Amino acid sequence: MNINIGLFGHIDHGKTELAKRLSEIISTSALDKPKESRERGITIDLGFSSFILDKYRITLVDAPGHSELIKTAVNAGKIIDLALLVVDAKEGPKTQTGEHLIVLDLLNIPTIVVINKIDIASKEEIERTKKLMKIILDSTNNLKNSKIVEISAKTGDGIDELKKIIKETLDNLTIVRDVNNFFKMPIDHAFKIKGIGTVVTGTILKGKVKVGDTLIVYPTNLEVKVKSIQCFKENVEEAKAGNRVGMNLSGIEPEQIFRGCVLSSLENNLKLTDKFVAKIKIVDIFKYNLTPKMKVHLNIGLLTISARIYPFKKLNIDNKEENIVLNEIKAGDECYCLFELEKKVMMEEGDKILILRLDLPATTLRIAGIGEVIGFDNVELKKLSVKKGKVVKRKNKLVVEGLATSKKSAEKLIGERVYIKDKNIVGIIKETFGTKGALLVDFNGDVEGGEEVELIRVRKWG
Repeated sequence: MNINIGLFGHIDHGKTELAKRLSEIISTSALDKPKESRERGITIDLGFSSFILDKYRITLVDAPGHSELIKTAVNAGKIIDLALLVVDAKEGPKTQTGEHLIVLDLLNIPTIVVINKIDIASKEEIERTKKLMKIILDSTNNLKNSKIVEISAKTGDGIDELKKIIKETLDNLTIVRDVNNFFKMPIDHAFKIKGIGTVVTGTILKGKVKVGDTLIVYPTNLEVKVKSIQCFKENVEEAKAGNRVGMNLSGIEPEQIFRGCVLSSLENNLKLTDKFVAKIKIVDIFKYNLTPKMKVHLNIGLLTISARIYPFKKLNIDNKEENIVLNEIKAGDECYCLFELEKKVMMEEGDKILILRLDLPATTLRIAGIGEVIGFDNVELKKLSVKKGKVVKRKNKLVVEGLATSKKSAEKLIGERVYIKDKNIVGIIKETFGTKGALLVDFNGDVEGGEEVELIRVRKWG
């Protein structure tokens, strides 16, 4: 079975060294092969390599740990079944350790914590790091029972134990591949091989593909034909969801492909859009509030893109459901949200998105929340106008004062509904009373005087 395992962790904690120790076959951008990776001494892109473990073919996805590259690391979370979170035994958990763990927790990806570099750390340092990681894991929603293993990627100590734990974890996971759906594969690399032509690589998210199939590349809308397929340097006639593949395509040049392109079957449910609605949840420990029209970054598939947000809730007002814009949302809040993207991307209902605040300092948490796409229809956003008044006695009559300042303005309110929330009473404004804006209201319950009344009106937002 093909399994995708992500390597996460803070910069220089040893992810790539661990990939070297485990890997048997090297693939796209693996082990810091790209020139910029070698020049900067850090992983800058997703790297892929592979090894066999019992009945599993493991694809390792090496995610960058540098603070500037959190969006690339987030991308990795979308294509993996299991994660190894690498932590330097001597240094302990750092900022990106926490950010990566939040991504894994939000996406509910089973995780093994790998305490690395035990060859240069004291017993006290190792125990301190293990204790800190247990505390951090206990604060998560989905990863409290994650196993912790001690290794040295440099010397090989603990690698056999790590492999054993990986196998045991996989044996206890139920991994279901969506093979009977339309074909969908985000393209992460594209290049030309002399004598062969255009080659693209990616991890298949759903469906199957065969040599000879005609597919389409979005958003360029170019039809292509599959000339050959490889799974880690082995030629195959067919590949399916969960496979990491390279495909030789005719009908397109590498220059026409970019990170964010999706390869799909001709019949599919994908939509090219720059606007969508999602149901979202803000991370419980996110320190900043989000407000309407705020600019954020969204991780969608293998793409990170700027967007403006319009958080709202659905309220039933006068037996009609209205989309009411929220003035702000904060840690732990759940709501609906309209997103307007800076450019169009390929999406479908059910896609998971991550909300990022990349404008914040790298020393603080920049992952704001998670969401699921629920639709692409235009939603009419509204705002509530709330006026408060009070029931008082005037000339032996109960009237409402405070909703209007004159008889003329009061006349405009005739027919409107008012509410006494404390008593769950609704009233209809029938007529004016006097010349100073008082109103006679027909209530559907007992009113004695002194009650606070609300006039709630729905207005177009923006």
